[in-house]
Amino acid sequence: MYKKRLLYLILICSAIRIIVASVIELGNDEVYYYTYALHLQQNYFDHPPAVGLLIRLFTFNLHFQQEVFIRIGSIVFAAIGTWLVFKTSTLMRNERTGWYAAILYNTSIYSSVIAGTFILPDSPQIVLWLASMFVMLKLVMAYRDNGNASYAQWLLFGLLAGLCIMCKVHGIFLWGGLGLYILFYNRKMLLHPGLYISFLITLFVISPIFVWNIQNNFITWRYHSTRVEVQHFTLDTDGFTQAFFGQVFYNNPVNVFILIVALLNVRRKNFLPKDVTALLLLCGLPIILFVTGIALFKPVLPHWSGPGFVALSFMCAAFIDSLVETKPVKFYCATLKASAIFLIILVTGGVGIIKLYPGTIGSTNTINYGDGDFTLDLYGWKQFGETFNAWERDAVGKKEIPPGLHIVCNKWFPAAHIEYYVARPANDYVIGVGNVNDLHQYVWLNHYRGALNIGDDALCIIPTNYPQDPLLAYGTYFQSVQPVHTFTAMRGGKTTRYFNVYLLKGYKGNDEARDYKVI
Repeated sequence: MYKKRLLYLILICSAIRIIVASVIELGNDEVYYYTYALHLQQNYFDHPPAVGLLIRLFTFNLHFQQEVFIRIGSIVFAAIGTWLVFKTSTLMRNERTGWYAAILYNTSIYSSVIAGTFILPDSPQIVLWLASMFVMLKLVMAYRDNGNASYAQWLLFGLLAGLCIMCKVHGIFLWGGLGLYILFYNRKMLLHPGLYISFLITLFVISPIFVWNIQNNFITWRYHSTRVEVQHFTLDTDGFTQAFFGQVFYNNPVNVFILIVALLNVRRKNFLPKDVTALLLLCGLPIILFVTGIALFKPVLPHWSGPGFVALSFMCAAFIDSLVETKPVKFYCATLKASAIFLIILVTGGVGIIKLYPGTIGSTNTINYGDGDFTLDLYGWKQFGETFNAWERDAVGKKEIPPGLHIVCNKWFPAAHIEYYVARPANDYVIGVGNVNDLHQYVWLNHYRGALNIGDDALCIIPTNYPQDPLLAYGTYFQSVQPVHTFTAMRGGKTTRYFNVYLLKGYKGNDEARDYKVI
């Protein structure tokens, strides 16, 4: 019965995700990860390579580049993730628990939308995280039942954990969780050679990350260390509040409420074996506490802790199932329905606002019109790209601008949006000009695709929702900066923002990106 329900759940949720993926433009991060797929590497400035490979695979080697094909890998992996949480929870308790876990997985904003609809490194990461946890559970249960585990189980865990890290380095928390479990609950595992072979397999799988960083002066390490390393212990109360409530929101406030109740009852109810409970807590809590702790002092992104909440959601499912013969189960089943309703309202309302809201919810000052409007990351780029390319052809024909000009940008955003929606349809590409830490992957793309030559002219596009002084941004690198056109973007009959276009003349070749040694 529950397997049939699971199939319907996967089909319905996948259909909804495909519709959303088809009607919403790519966001900031998504268009940036699209650039990973343009040139496959063993590692990238920001992340390991899995998301780029995923895009390459599901666009059929970039043959189909519409938004839905860019995102389809995350949708397929969300379906696999739903099946994995069902199988894992069934192994822990029973199929009814698996059904509750599948509902929780598909009502979490993180696993259902952020990683399950949009294309991010989290999209393949969370599925490999779940697969690793399934094997980890098998290991724990093998020691409980037989007193030992097989080499195959150990080696499979090492492979899956390594692949998870190749999606996003957060996967190291899998080994951290298993290590803590072994240390505190089952030191007998230390006697099995498979543990050490498994760790070596993980190291081998992730070795491309080390090799690439050695070749590129550990740029990934140096960049991310500035994001997580706390140098001054000055409390950032605003940042902490945003991160705390952001984590609650991303993982669905209703689901987080169930999680809190489950954690409060975990000892008294004994709805899972003690070894399984310990494993879930040690795989889930460390990454949540790590992200929340950093948020006390530095800005963080709330979805970083998403895998931890997914790990703990198994406890929620088991807790609800443990109440199935009692009156409270009706309340929690109603709560699950409320969780689903919350997500449906959020997705429907979000798509409606993005597509139909008149004007902007951000600034209406001319100089930074639209600034602060997050919906503009997902709207208006396609419209602008079509308008810009028509104008450029006309302007070249009228000799208002020289032919064959590349578009340059000094930051990875909005460079990636301009790449996908403006340059790509015109069979062109964006060139990064400026600092490495601002351009990220564009430094490597410049090397592979070609950069500007000294003396070249170029165009730059500055959207008012990402306001910049063009003279400060580009005057150092070009002989002159001249305004040539302003585009007005509309939504619902009202202005959302402006796109200011400038002609940059006489490239000097004096920026960091040009001189950076790329291997």
